[in-house]
Amino acid sequence: MRKKRFKFSVVLTLHELSDVPFVNGMLFVKVKLCDGGSFSAKTTRQSIGNHTARWSEQFTFDCRMTASASDGLLSDCLCRLFIRMETKGGKSYEKLGFVDINLAQYAGAGLQTKRLLLQSSSDSKKASNSVLKVAVNLNLLSGDPCFKRQALSWYDGTCNGHMCMWCIGLSCLR
Repeated sequence: MRKKRFKFSVVLTLHELSDVPFVNGMLFVKVKLCDGGSFSAKTTRQSIGNHTARWSEQFTFDCRMTASASDGLLSDCLCRLFIRMETKGGKSYEKLGFVDINLAQYAGAGLQTKRLLLQSSSDSKKASNSVLKVAVNLNLLSGDPCFKRQALSWYDGTCNGHMCMWCIGLSCLR
């Protein structure tokens, strides 16, 4: 059987990075679509204030996804957000970490705002526990409107507005 093809318009809004382990510095985010197209962009550089960097920047791009013809479940479409901090007066940067967003989980779900835990950029670095707040909205441009989106990941770093390591997505176990 042949796979179904879809094209979506993605609106990705980066709100803020909170719980940054630095008192000062300049941060920026590189957005890269890993699957389903070629999109790459950077945010403006923002200073850290009160352990938070705020952007409120919006990126709009198209992505392509496929789904199996038998069940209509969308295949993965990863968008990676790299968080970087300027060093040496802006001449170079240090990678603080990254966040992967599977866009197939947000297809047809409307505007979704999530807080995602920053992953360490290398095995030798310690995780920073910083949280990136993003909003994602996908609209179908072409393809059959009958498809199944993947279930949202069970842990997004928040539970009823507070950080909770024991949350399984349905209820807080504390």
